Amino acid sequence: MRKILATALYLLVLSACVPQSAANLPQAATPTSAPLDTPSVPAAPTHIPVDTPPVQPPSNSGSGDLTPAQQSAISSLSGTLNVPANQIRIVSTDAVTWPNGCMGVQRIGVMCTRDQIPGFRIILEANGTQYEFHTNQDGSMIVPGGGIQASGPAQDAVRKYLASMLGIDAGQISVVSDAEVEWPDSCLGAQPSGMLCAQIVTPGHLIVLEANHVQYEYHTNDDGSEIQPATILLTWKQSGGIAGRCDEMTVYLSGEIHASSCTQTKDTSMKDLFTVDDQSQLDNWSAKFGNVLIDLSDPKGAADAMTRTMIFNGNGIGQPSQADQQMFYNWAQMIFQKLQIGS
Repeated sequence: MRKILATALYLLVLSACVPQSAANLPQAATPTSAPLDTPSVPAAPTHIPVDTPPVQPPSNSGSGDLTPAQQSAISSLSGTLNVPANQIRIVSTDAVTWPNGCMGVQRIGVMCTRDQIPGFRIILEANGTQYEFHTNQDGSMIVPGGGIQASGPAQDAVRKYLASMLGIDAGQISVVSDAEVEWPDSCLGAQPSGMLCAQIVTPGHLIVLEANHVQYEYHTNDDGSEIQPATILLTWKQSGGIAGRCDEMTVYLSGEIHASSCTQTKDTSMKDLFTVDDQSQLDNWSAKFGNVLIDLSDPKGAADAMTRTMIFNGNGIGQPSQADQQMFYNWAQMIFQKLQIGS
């Protein structure tokens, strides 16, 4: 009996030394991040877990999946419009071999080398408007073509006009670019020789069209009721001499001809003035020669000296010989004489 009581007393003392069960202990604080095998995410994490991939920038924001040419085009448009690069979308990128150093964008007064340049035509879109850029292969050379806006009265008018000049359907003509411009005068920034221009700011458009892989620049007023060609094929001039001549002629790539003398001006077109032989000769020179400057003026200081010059913007790479220059100049003079102006 005393042995049993002693055993019971020993067990009672031992049980007093055992810690409380885990179920009765206070619970640990809730962790700030979810366990790795738990799909839930903290409401406001203070860091990105190591195994979470970084967020990639949009593909049009200059990330590594773009070519250097695309990156250059996006960077140029972003800077021009002050729009973040990730808000600019690439519409299309086409490989092109440009026919000259201006990469297919001829501007008034700009001489272009006739070196062929491999590159790209890139169409971008920002804020609902499309913009075209011409680049070389690595994007180190880039020429903007302007915004391509929805068809409006000016576009419709100039497409119909060019179609009539080329004798083709307007559906064969595409709009390369259409930029809204405030021209400095009533001549729409392209004053023909012998024409007076009112110095009135004129809202309008600079529109570049393409037909049969050739581009044509036109300047218009706002509604297209006034159209001025701007891609010059050749200019011819003669002035001075005993008679005091001041004859000038401009022939545009799209076929328009504007001529002036000291007292007269006249406008016509290749199709109304050129014979088949005239057109064939011009086409041959255009294919053979590049940018040509011909100066057959009399020596400076000579009595009654005549100034005779011609500038030609062909598609070839050659330069005319001295004999060819004389023939070329005489041909243009003959075209001027056909106009019966200043005679």
